[in-house]
Amino acid sequence: MTTTRFAVIDLGSNTFHLLIVDLQADEQWTTVFKDRRYVKLASEGVEIIGEDSILRAIEVMKEFSQRLLQLQVEETQAIGTAALREAANGIEVAKRLTEESGIPVEIIDGDREAHYILKGIQSALPPLDKPCLIMDIGGGSVEFILYRHQQVLFVQSFKIGVALLYRSFHQQDPMTQESIAALSSHLETALEPVFNLLQQYKEYFLVGASGSFEVIQDVMPKIQKERNWSELDFRNLDAYMTEVIQSDLSSRRLREEIPVERLDYIVVAYILIRLILRHHPPKRFFYCDYALKEGVIADKF
Repeated sequence: MTTTRFAVIDLGSNTFHLLIVDLQADEQWTTVFKDRRYVKLASEGVEIIGEDSILRAIEVMKEFSQRLLQLQVEETQAIGTAALREAANGIEVAKRLTEESGIPVEIIDGDREAHYILKGIQSALPPLDKPCLIMDIGGGSVEFILYRHQQVLFVQSFKIGVALLYRSFHQQDPMTQESIAALSSHLETALEPVFNLLQQYKEYFLVGASGSFEVIQDVMPKIQKERNWSELDFRNLDAYMTEVIQSDLSSRRLREEIPVERLDYIVVAYILIRLILRHHPPKRFFYCDYALKEGVIADKF
């Protein structure tokens, strides 16, 4: 059977992901190698990407380039999202990354990003009988996609990524109640289109895509666990997230489920997720570790 070795690189606002697969003629693929690095492009805001962030990104892309050579990758697609899309110097940074690593970087818009995320989710999750709200939390933006079966009902990218929220609201640790309330109010306003949408449906399912949801799926009981997705028992999720939200950095360090790279942004991420769950509680809650990069692969067929 003919195979093509293909790599996709997701240059996220917080994390760079590398996924190398063998594409097969029967529209199947097998993972050869995967890696992720916390670059934090948006750590200084999305208005402009700082030089320290650029240097971290260049170093990671050079390492990824060496890995592509070692594993004899035939085709590579490197995709820049919110941080590169929104920053005044985003195009310049993408050019520097391309020149330094030899990997062409393409910056995509929010609609195309959402398209790939949906393709990735649908390639993993089984068909579900209710409207499903995908929530993909990035450093620079959060993508919301509501779909039912093959019909897309709503797609929108919101500039409320965790790097931006952290920079604007998490200025003391632990966060003060005033800061939590201010952030919640900000999100209430920003997400009004989502809340208005959910009011139209008596029941919906929430699908959390990777990122901060990966931590949640590590600690919540599983109703069903499959290779690339889980259905979670989320009855105690609000209490768990509230405990983390109210904790200080030293306390978060003691939590084995939180990777050191997420110790800062996890608080604002949980405030965002908690707001959605309290505003419009879903009927069922799924975690999926497929998202943009798997959607790029699915789009190859």
